[in-house]
Order: sequence, then structure tokens, then C-alpha cells
Amino acid sequence: MRSLFYLGTVLIMSQFLVSQTLNDITYLTQTSLNGSARYTAMAGAFGALGGDLTAISNNPAASSVFLNTEIGGSLNFQARENESKYYGEFTSLNEEAFYFDQLGAVFVFNNTNEENPWSRISAAINVNRMTNFDNQTSLSGINKTSIADYFLYYANGIAFEDIQLYDDETISDIYRYLGDEIGFGAQQAFLGYQSYIIDPLSPNDLEKSYISNVSSNKYRNNLDIINSGFHRKTSFNFSALYQNILHIGVNLNSHKLEFRNNQDFFEYDQDIDSFIYNVNFDNDLISYGDGFSIQFGGILKLKNIRIGATYDSPQWIDIKDETQQKLSAYRFEDDLEIQEIIDPEITNSYSPYRLKIPSKTSLSFAYVFNMSGLISIDYSSQNLSNSYLSQNDTSEYLNSVNTEVSKTLNPINTLKIGGEYRFKDISFRAGYYYQTKNQDTNINEDQAVTLGIGFDFGASNLNLSLIKFEKNKDFVLFAKGLNSPYQIKENLTQITLSYNFKL
Repeated sequence: MRSLFYLGTVLIMSQFLVSQTLNDITYLTQTSLNGSARYTAMAGAFGALGGDLTAISNNPAASSVFLNTEIGGSLNFQARENESKYYGEFTSLNEEAFYFDQLGAVFVFNNTNEENPWSRISAAINVNRMTNFDNQTSLSGINKTSIADYFLYYANGIAFEDIQLYDDETISDIYRYLGDEIGFGAQQAFLGYQSYIIDPLSPNDLEKSYISNVSSNKYRNNLDIINSGFHRKTSFNFSALYQNILHIGVNLNSHKLEFRNNQDFFEYDQDIDSFIYNVNFDNDLISYGDGFSIQFGGILKLKNIRIGATYDSPQWIDIKDETQQKLSAYRFEDDLEIQEIIDPEITNSYSPYRLKIPSKTSLSFAYVFNMSGLISIDYSSQNLSNSYLSQNDTSEYLNSVNTEVSKTLNPINTLKIGGEYRFKDISFRAGYYYQTKNQDTNINEDQAVTLGIGFDFGASNLNLSLIKFEKNKDFVLFAKGLNSPYQIKENLTQITLSYNFKL
């Protein structure tokens, strides 16, 4: 009967939930120090300065600081060392890659009418990679909790009859059916039972309580994580200079997001008499998103002093998720070692939902030493605990994730300090970046030290920057059941090369 129903709904995918967890929200709301070489060399402290293509994406008033039409782009090289800590054990991985970081153009229109208070108008477009999700992490440690607890969490409350295989049914059929009709939890219960990791307390079809077939007082947990993707912002900018004192501007931002998360979990070191051992659980997530935001900004010029202010609206990003799962486990039966592989080969496609990344306010101050250099300070605040997931229909799952986000994530404050010294046609730059913890459990804050040099050729300029960045994030193995915490410290070395030319 159930198979007949499946045949009638074969084209329907799992639609009742989204797959996002607190881990994923932590990834999607993170920020990086990306952009042009001049911008990154001064740690992004450009809110009161302008005159840089990436600065336009930071403060929309920045484009009317330009004196000439300008086009430019940036390429960077990143070398990462990811250090994970899990139950007192440390693991590290290294990786390297090149990225095309930024591309933009600003078009400047100077007003020759001296009686008009609007002396300059500019329009610009800048494409900037806000965040790079590419990251590989490996962790290992001894835990007192088993992956069986993950499957027990979801199985308890699910009727035994729902997760059995009957005549003429396949793993793929029922995995899809459960996702369509009952949800993600039933799929996890099905995987756990079919792999012999869990069993019902009784063979009664209406039984809703389960027990573990994995026994030990300690478990060796290994987790390999491969993330990839990006969060890219395209800013369509308009700005103007009023009375040669006040720059004001607006950005209409288009957001593009791709996030791929592959997790390969392996648990071993069970007791020698454990019925189930050597459990391998693979989870793949792909998220696609498109969104929108608005920015308003101003820069006030008072002799050698510059004062900037920016308001970033929330980022509203519509996201669609796809997931795949595969599970295997070993057992002995009749003195034979058997590997049970449960691979539904099904892609769960979930209903679209909206992620709201909270608004941000920034204040900036800069002092310009005539033609010899400058010093600049930016301070911004963003309350990540107000990050929010929503769908057209009410979702208890989304409500629970939102509650967890509001309790776990913190408001973050970011301080950027940058300086530049000019000697003839050469500029020397340095900066410092500091961001408070996004969770109370984080060991350290995010910090970066930056350096750079620039060469002005008149009609064009070449800039180079170096960043040493330390990022700290906290995660859990799984959202439920086996939610043991681990920490990742990312040590990033980034070199950016930019070339701009004037028209």
C-alpha cells in the first residue's frame, strides 16, 4: 500500500523542512576582509575616506570622492591553516588557492556650474566577494556519546511500522516517502534502523521507543569537513558631493550565495563485543541563495578631518537547500563480518526560505596629513542574534532554529584601524582589524594585521597587500543527539594584487 502511494508521488520531493542548522547560520553570517589591495592593506578602514572601489561597497558615499572615472580589479592568493580542537585533541590542515576578488568601475561627472551646490555626481558598480566559504577541516577525539544517540533522538516517537521495508519496497522508495510524508526525523530513524544501529524495544508495529546496538564507554569520533562557495555582493551605486563638504550616497545591492558543506563522520573504537562498529555517516548540503540589501552613507569633510557614517539594511536572502545522505556500519553475524550500506541515492530538495542577516551601523573618523598620509578608524556594530529564518508557512523547525540562534549568537563589534604614508609616488600602508566573539564559547576574538604598498603611475596604479588573519568559530557535530562541541581556528595569510586605471 505504501509503495503504491509512493508511485503516485514519485515526483514530489521533501518539502516540509529546511535543512539549515546553527552551524550553517554561523557559516552564512561570517564576514571576511576581502576587496582591493589598498582597502585590505588598511584593514578596511575606509568609511570616512572613500576614493577606493571596494570602499564603495563599504560606504556608498565613497564614489563621489573620486576625481576621475576609474576601472579596476583584484586578484588574491590565500593560504590557510585550519586548527580544530575536539575534546582536547588538535588537528590541522593546510590549503592554498587563488581567487578573483573584486571588479568595479566608477563614473565621475564634475559640474562646471560653480553656482550649483552639487559639484560632483558619480555612479559606480562594484562586485565584491564578501565571504569565501572554501575551507577544509579534520577533527578527531574520544567522546562518551555515540552516533547512535543521534539516530535515537530522531527515532523515539516514530512508529516502528513507518521505518520497516515491506515487500517490493526499496531503500530509496521509503527514504523518499518518509521525507515527503513525515519529515527529516523519520528519514534519520529509517537510516539508523536499516543499518542495525538502533532497534525497537519490541517488534510491535506501533512501538515508538528504540535502543542502541552500539556499546562502549568511549567512542573515537572523526569528522572531515569540506566547505566551498561564496557570498558575493554586487553594488549599484549613486553618490554626490554637496557644497564641496558633504558626500552622500546609496547602494542597491544584489547578493549571490552558494554554500556547499560535505561532512564525512566516522566512529570506531567500540567495545569488542559491540554488535555494531565502525560507523560511517556522510551528509552533503548545498545551499543556493539570491538576495537584496540597501546601504546609505555620508562623508563630511572638515579641513583635514573626515567623518563617515553608514547604515546597512538587513540582507534578505532567499535560499533553497538540497541534501544527500549515506550511512554504513559493520556487524558480525554467524562469524561473518557484514558491512551494511544504506545509500538512498536521493536528493532531498526543500522548500525555499528566507534568511535575514541583521542590519549594521558604522561610524568612521579619519585625519588627512595634507599630501603626506592619513590615519583612519572605523567602528561597526551588528547583532547576529537577530539573524532570522522564515517561510511562507509557519514552521516549528524554523522557530526552534531561530530560538537557538538568538540564544547562541552575539552582537559583534568590529574595529578597523588603517594608516597610509606617501613618499612621492609610493604609498606605504598598514592596518589592524579586531572583531568581538560571535559566541560566548569562542576562545578568542577575530584579529588581523595588514600591510601594503602602492605605486601611482598617474593614469593607473598598482597596489599590493598582505593580511595575517586569525578567525575563531565554534560548532557542534550534529544539531541533535550527538551535539558535542568543537572549535576551529583559521590562520589565514592573504596576498592581494590590484590594478586600476583612469579614463
